Amino acid sequence: MHTEPPTDAHSEGRRTRLAWYSYDLGNTTVEFAIPLYLTTWIVNDLGVAAWVFGLASALSSWAIGLSGPYFGVRADERRTRRRWFTMSVVVATILLVSLGFLPRTGTGALVAIVLTAMVANYFFQLSSLIYNASMLTAATGQNVVSVSSAGLAWSFLGGAVGVGIIELVISGKLIPALSGRGYAFIPAALFFALCALPGMYTGRLWQKKSDIVDIPKGSLHSRMRALWRESSREYRAGWFLAGYFALNSAIQGLTLYLPLYVQWVTGLEGPTLLLAVGIVVVFSGVGAGVVARLRPDNRRVRRIILLGLTLLGLNAFAFSLASSLPVVVFCASLHGLLSGALVPTVRGAFAQTFRSDYQALAFGLFGAVQRVSQGLGAALWPIAGSLAEGGAASWGVASMGVLALIGVPLFSRWQFGKTDYRPTVSEPARPAENNPSSDR
Repeated sequence: MHTEPPTDAHSEGRRTRLAWYSYDLGNTTVEFAIPLYLTTWIVNDLGVAAWVFGLASALSSWAIGLSGPYFGVRADERRTRRRWFTMSVVVATILLVSLGFLPRTGTGALVAIVLTAMVANYFFQLSSLIYNASMLTAATGQNVVSVSSAGLAWSFLGGAVGVGIIELVISGKLIPALSGRGYAFIPAALFFALCALPGMYTGRLWQKKSDIVDIPKGSLHSRMRALWRESSREYRAGWFLAGYFALNSAIQGLTLYLPLYVQWVTGLEGPTLLLAVGIVVVFSGVGAGVVARLRPDNRRVRRIILLGLTLLGLNAFAFSLASSLPVVVFCASLHGLLSGALVPTVRGAFAQTFRSDYQALAFGLFGAVQRVSQGLGAALWPIAGSLAEGGAASWGVASMGVLALIGVPLFSRWQFGKTDYRPTVSEPARPAENNPSSDR
C-alpha cells in the first residue's frame, strides 16, 4: 500500500514535540536526584534534621507558588517566555553544580548548603512552569493529554539514565576527586542543561513578537481575575486545582521521603536501595506510557483521575503497614505506576482550561498549587512523624493516603469540556467581545 511521505508541517511538528520532550528528560533527572541524593545527603550525611530540611523545601516550593503566576502573566503579555525559560535554566544549573563545592563543616556551612539548594530549586521549578506553557504548541494536531504523558514517559527514561550517570560520577571511578553523594548534582545539573538546549533553540515552541495577545483591561490583578473567571465558568477550574492540591501533596510528599522510608523498613542501603527505588521509576514510566497510548478523551481523562487517585490513597495505607521487602517493593511500584499515570494526565487536562495566549499564567497558577501542595507534603510527613510516639515514618505515609482520598470528591466537581481541544498553529486569540467574563 502506497503511503504519502510526511509533509513539512508534520515533520516540523514532530521535531517540535521532540524538543519539548527533551526538557522532560533532563527535568526528571533533577526531580529524581532530590529524594535519592539531596535528601539523603543533607539529612543522613550532613546531619541536618529532617524537619529542618522539610521546612526549607516547603518554603522554596511556596515561594515559586506565590510568584509563579505573576511571572507567567508578564511572560505571556510581553511574549518573553523563552527569555524567562533560558534564564531560569542557566541560574538553576549554576547553583546546583555549586552545591558540591561548598564548605560542609560547621553550622554556617550547612545553612549555606540548604539555602543554595532551595534557591536552585526555585529557579529549577520556574523553568518548568514556563516550559509547560508551550504544551499546546507542542501538541498541535495531537491529543494534549497524550503528548503530556509521552513527555513524562520519556522523562522517566531520562531520569534513569541520569541516575546511572550520577552513580558513575559519585562512585569515584570516573573522577576520583568527586566521589560521594555531595557531588551528585554536578552530573544531574549538566544533563538537565543539555536537555534544555533543544527547547531554547526551537523557535516554534515560543511566542513571536507579532503574536496577538488579547489582554483584558485593568490592573494586573484585575486581568488575572478576568481570566480566572473565564476558566472557572467553563471548567470549574477552582475544583480542579483544589483536587490537584490534594493529589500533588500526596504524591510529592511520599515520593520525597520514599528512599528514607524504604531504608527504614527494609534496612537496604547503597546499590540495593537504589535498585528498589529504581523499580518505582520504571513503573512510573509505564504508567505515563499507558496514558500516552490511550489518547484519552475528556470522559476517560476524568475516569483516570478519579480511579487513580482512589487507588493511590488506598495503596498509601497499605504501604504504611508494610513490614517486608516484597510488600514494600510492590506498594512502592504501585505508587510509581499510579503517580506516573496521574501527573501527566492532570497536567495535560489543565492546559486546556486557559486560553492559548495565556498559558504561562495558566501554568503559573498550576505551579502555584503544585509547589504549595508539594510544600505541604514535605512539611506534613515530619510533622505527622513527630506527633506519633512510634512508627513515625508509617504515620507519614498514612497521612499521604488521607490527602489522596480528600482529592477524590474535589476532582468530582470539576467540569471538563465535552470535546477535545486541539489548537492549530495559527489559532488566533479569542476576541474580548466573546468573553463574558472580561472586564471590558
